[in-house]
Amino acid sequence: RFRPHSGRRCGGIASGSRAMAAMRGTSRALRAIRINRGATVFGSAPPPATAPRWSAVPTPERRSGMSTLIPPGKTLGEVTHVDLLEKENADVVVKIWREYHEGKSGKTGAIVEPRVYDALSDRSKVCPMFVMPLHKSMSQYLTLVVQSKMPYVSFTAIEDFRKLQDAATPMLVASHYPELAASKGLALVQAVHVDKTTAGAAEHLTTQEAVRLVRLCHTFYAEDDLYEKFVKPFNHNQKDFDFDAMVLKVRDLTWSDEHLNAGWGQDAK
Repeated sequence: RFRPHSGRRCGGIASGSRAMAAMRGTSRALRAIRINRGATVFGSAPPPATAPRWSAVPTPERRSGMSTLIPPGKTLGEVTHVDLLEKENADVVVKIWREYHEGKSGKTGAIVEPRVYDALSDRSKVCPMFVMPLHKSMSQYLTLVVQSKMPYVSFTAIEDFRKLQDAATPMLVASHYPELAASKGLALVQAVHVDKTTAGAAEHLTTQEAVRLVRLCHTFYAEDDLYEKFVKPFNHNQKDFDFDAMVLKVRDLTWSDEHLNAGWGQDAK
């Protein structure tokens, strides 16, 4: 039921006048963010959200290196036979999508609600860039630049993006497919990421980290309070963007939200 798509190398995905303007507009915010830094909360009690007491500590040194990442198909028809999926009910589609991606090295799939897809699609038009801290532990995280040009969302290590901009190779690219939203009440996602088998990779993501990155992106764009507090200021009013507060929020979500850390097949419609 599935057929491979044609290979093509993926660099940054933001292009065109709107994306370039957004890139220039967010450059100040990107320069202000610490590269590859972490944070430790002092004491056992959670710090107050308005004044977190954090002490920056470095994550392990990032090695230099380049890798090639082939992005998923741009449409669902490049990945599978849509007409065959249309003949199945939603539960069977979920089962097929999950089983197809099980055990795939550097590739995973997701089911998301149409409302989440719609929010990401609409809001990324006016807020095409963001940053996402990926926690490697409670005290260490890696910062990635998020670029959205639907159906693609890419995640690039911030130091690579600063050096190479659009020419930088992402660590993860996710493609979103709304073709079954009306008939099945679900949207599909396929993501490819740099893993331990990727040649030339300076570092890699585990499948669980790839899952978490995509779900965090969905959460920050789809949840009104997080979008208003973090995504919009980053794109349109950098002086109001609080990166430390965001790191704290992502840390709390990472270790408190089972949905962020479950397997892809656990996604609910």
